[in-house]
Amino acid sequence: MNIGARLEAVAQLVPAGCTLADIGTDHAYLPVWLMQKGLIKSAVAADIAAGPCRAAETNIGLYGLKSKIQVRMGSGLTVLQPGEVDGAVIAGMGGSTIVQILEESPDVAKALQFLIVQPMAGAAGLRQWACANGWRIAAEKLAEEPQHLYEIILLERGTEPPHTALEYEVGPCLMAERPPLFNKHILKLHGTYERMLKSMQQSSKAQQSEKYQKLVQLADGLEALKHECGC
Repeated sequence: MNIGARLEAVAQLVPAGCTLADIGTDHAYLPVWLMQKGLIKSAVAADIAAGPCRAAETNIGLYGLKSKIQVRMGSGLTVLQPGEVDGAVIAGMGGSTIVQILEESPDVAKALQFLIVQPMAGAAGLRQWACANGWRIAAEKLAEEPQHLYEIILLERGTEPPHTALEYEVGPCLMAERPPLFNKHILKLHGTYERMLKSMQQSSKAQQSEKYQKLVQLADGLEALKHECGC
């Protein structure tokens, strides 16, 4: 099974031998792939909609894994009991949606040993929320597919010193390790902030706001990283 660069990067962060919940599983590609490789003991494949759950059940049946992967329909972590799985993957959603899922099921979330999140947007806010709520950023990866560059974050229970706004934006592990896609990551972020600032510069009131000053600082930090990386 070819699951693509994004899900392969997610899979690389899954601890070997764990029990896993895949929240928003769609076709259950990730848990099926992990079970095929013998990397996890069992899994719960969950989705909020009936269609993806049916697709997941079909796919799991095709690979003879019905005894190892359960399909459950429901919202976020509500399909789980506290301590039922070692950890969860929540991928392909906005950062604010991921935070909402975790806050809606605090007992389940607190019992998780690890979380692997892949936000489509809002990664900085998600990192900051996680570090303020009993998680530490253990590892980060970048993955590229046509037209998309993805950030994947492994969170583990624990604490760490607060990060700077720039570190929350870029990813502290990514800043330290500078993986092959790091330059593209910085260019993408810098372009986003340049566009935001250009839009705000059309209003003198916006330029006087605290938000504008924070954006300027982040854009300057990203500009410095661009020069440092030679991109």
